[in-house]
Amino acid sequence: MTGKKLVFLFPGQGIQRVGMGEAFYKEYQEAKDLFAEAEEVLGLPLRKYCFEGPAAELTATRIAQPAIVTVSFIIFNLLQKQGVTPSFVAGHSLGEYTALAAAGVLPFRETLLLVRKRAELMAAVPGEGGMVAVLNLPVERLEEFLAKYKKEGLIEPANFNSPSQIVVSGEKRLVVQLAEEINKEKTGKAILLEVSGAFHSGMMKPAAEEFEKVLAGFTFSTPAVPLVSNVTAEAVTAAGEIPGLLAKQLYSPVLWDKSLRQLEKMGAEVFLEIGGKVLTGLVKKTLPGAKTFAVVEPEDFKKALAFLKEV
Repeated sequence: MTGKKLVFLFPGQGIQRVGMGEAFYKEYQEAKDLFAEAEEVLGLPLRKYCFEGPAAELTATRIAQPAIVTVSFIIFNLLQKQGVTPSFVAGHSLGEYTALAAAGVLPFRETLLLVRKRAELMAAVPGEGGMVAVLNLPVERLEEFLAKYKKEGLIEPANFNSPSQIVVSGEKRLVVQLAEEINKEKTGKAILLEVSGAFHSGMMKPAAEEFEKVLAGFTFSTPAVPLVSNVTAEAVTAAGEIPGLLAKQLYSPVLWDKSLRQLEKMGAEVFLEIGGKVLTGLVKKTLPGAKTFAVVEPEDFKKALAFLKEV
């Protein structure tokens, strides 16, 4: 399909929207089969949540996470059937689980079971947490802010998304105060995220401890293609590494900008985002000049096949 080295990128929580996957369901039998399998595994009316909402229910962690993985995996499956295979895979936060399924580390069914348990444990963490995206603020200034707020409680970087975007996670009251102060100072911009917890922060350590026990019940295969880890920004080459990395991912920052640079170092030339449009923007900010394409709807899927023939 393309002679260039292709990366499949899988987005995480936040891309959910009412109507997701519906057009694929109407057009492709594979989408019908995978939705049916997901509903059977989860015991949830996933199509209803995805196609009809309401948005508040679809946004709930326990529904959003398996919904996103299902729709992204449907698109991956359709690409694979057209002979489009990646040289590398990576996923942002939750998206790392779709990447694991795409790399043959876990079957789709087991991926969903693991994601459901992860979502339940994350949602059950005590305390009120929050997250804020910090844009265009010099890193040194953000470090000064964090040094001040850390004296009052838990607050820390959660996602290093691009050179101009860092997400901060922690106790909600501190996250809100930080956002207000950054916006007041006007040296950068802070946007509070609509999430139900302080993901990728120390607040998630109780969930990680429980998740380790869950992970022990799953069998992981060696990735069929190199998968770059959120936690290390390095390629995962052995199945034995995966459970530890997945537990650590819950409370560790997502090293996304470093992961993209690592993929470039490994020879990646084309970045295809599967299921969302957020990650292609981060690629452009981190690797100017990289070729990118995002697949969200069937028309994007058809255009992607043409795009891949040309690059």
